[in-house]
Amino acid sequence: MKANTVSIWASGALMCVLTACEHQVAMETTVYPDGELDKQITLQVDETVKNPDREFNRYIDSTQFISWNRVDSARSFQLKPTEGKKYITYRRHFGSASEANQHLAAPNDTLFQVTSSFEKKFRWFFTYITYSDTYHAINRLDYPTTDFFTPEDFQFINRLPAEGKAITPADSLYLKQLNEKITDHYGNRAFFEAYFSLLLEQVNKRLPNSDHGKKLMAAKEPLYQIVLTDKDIEEDFIQFFADSLQIPLRLDSFPDYVLAKNNLERKINFISTAYDGKFTHAIHMPWTIVNTNADSVSGNSAYWAPPAVKFLLHDYRLSVEARKTNYWAISLSVMVMIGVGWLLRRGA
Repeated sequence: MKANTVSIWASGALMCVLTACEHQVAMETTVYPDGELDKQITLQVDETVKNPDREFNRYIDSTQFISWNRVDSARSFQLKPTEGKKYITYRRHFGSASEANQHLAAPNDTLFQVTSSFEKKFRWFFTYITYSDTYHAINRLDYPTTDFFTPEDFQFINRLPAEGKAITPADSLYLKQLNEKITDHYGNRAFFEAYFSLLLEQVNKRLPNSDHGKKLMAAKEPLYQIVLTDKDIEEDFIQFFADSLQIPLRLDSFPDYVLAKNNLERKINFISTAYDGKFTHAIHMPWTIVNTNADSVSGNSAYWAPPAVKFLLHDYRLSVEARKTNYWAISLSVMVMIGVGWLLRRGA
């Protein structure tokens, strides 16, 4: 669902999708031993943007935005400097992962949803912290993926390397075919189904005692073929569908329809814009990292640069396990062993 995902749609309703452009996003989490977190989001925006704070409306809920703090940021980790661009960073401290989830994991079809998880375990000689950030799928359309994607497709997505890393010619060909499947097949069908369902709902609601609903259902596949092939289709193609079937409705006169259509278009715009992003993510742990699925590790920090396809169709979990040595436990164990040895000697 990149910028050319819905090029078949000649509708003004989807111009927001067609005009989506690549952008860089960096998210960072600093984890503290007691479970507190610092979250930071950095966006690359045009230097000419008059109100860059609005760019955060896909990441931070507007009702929560006031509690985030703007910080100076010439650039962020792994973000490539680009002429004509600047970086805007917001940060917030959270008392726990559950508090962070109230801000970044609330269900919303036009926001990124990132769920954080913190677990601390004491294992005598070592104490372990397991932390994860999970990106929820950015595809917010209800149309099922099972008719389009195989288990092998998801296995391939899971093993894709970090953005920009070289892949084999065979994998490059598979990725090209997968992108075509996502855009030209699943994406087109999912968008059509969403708009068709909206029209059908209005027909059944406004004309419940007529046969217009059945007429619309019978014409579903021919209408889909028109969308696929007719570059001269009317700008308001939903109204065009109704008119072509002589369904007597002026859809824009119904406030609930206008609201539902606007919400759908915002959802589609989010999917397209999110899928066109270049993402980097970092988790900074308080102790030595012993296990992670990160693309790279430096000191106590783990870094990812996932291609957006990693979390387009299903959730993507970024996890880190760190541990510290409990020297007091080692010392106590040694003292106990010495004491037991002394008692055994004395008893002998």
